[in-house]
Amino acid sequence: MKAQSEKAKVSKEKDDKELAKLWKRFLETREDELRNQLVERYASLVHIQAARLSRKLPAQISYDEICSAGYDGLIEAVESYNPERKAKFETFCQQRIIGAVMDWLRSLDPQSRTVRNFEKRRMGVREMLDSELGRPPMHDEIARHMGISQDRYDQLSRISQLGREVHFSAMDPRSDSRGRSNDRAWDIGDPDQTDPSARLAHAMLTEFITRGLSREERLVLILYYYEDLTMAEIGVVLDLSESRVSQIHKDVILRLRNRFKGKLEGELVA
Repeated sequence: MKAQSEKAKVSKEKDDKELAKLWKRFLETREDELRNQLVERYASLVHIQAARLSRKLPAQISYDEICSAGYDGLIEAVESYNPERKAKFETFCQQRIIGAVMDWLRSLDPQSRTVRNFEKRRMGVREMLDSELGRPPMHDEIARHMGISQDRYDQLSRISQLGREVHFSAMDPRSDSRGRSNDRAWDIGDPDQTDPSARLAHAMLTEFITRGLSREERLVLILYYYEDLTMAEIGVVLDLSESRVSQIHKDVILRLRNRFKGKLEGELVA
């Protein structure tokens, strides 16, 4: 045990020296490649904050989306960090990551409070009428139960859709705003990037497998299998003991095996 502890200490000291040299070179040259190396070294800070925020945010906000926004904050932190101010980068960086995620969340909701309240009320009335009538309610029925005119209902409905709907025809690189052919395509492939369809398939498979799990259980699987965190590290992120994380992992894997035994392949193909 003592030998292992000494070995770990030596390894950490070596890693700290390499990191200090990397920071020195970046601060002198401001090269993008060096910046990217620093971002990779501190990537775990994004995953930790994303996991913590994911437990507090609505289920429709995915862990991957939070990570994506968090990386913007990490990059900004690396580029603006000044070690002469004596603040540890980890401390300085965490606020930038959280700030970037909050800015991204605010950007998702450009609608006014009136429209948001309208959407909330409409959803409640729709669910109530659906239960009472045994069918999806008509728009005039919803408007009547909300106590507003049909014109006002239609107006707020149109406004609430702004910023949500993106018509792919408007993004077609083969035609301009008048529908004329245009050979200049904006979709230029990058051989160094992951195929978007592969990322989408990965996300869909993750969603399929973890359907029905609690937020905590989903995070344990994502952090362990996708982010390569140890049980102890996951425990720190989720504020749980290592043994508790291990037990959650064991229980979830057992349930998934029972759920998908002989079914997974057929359901995925379907």
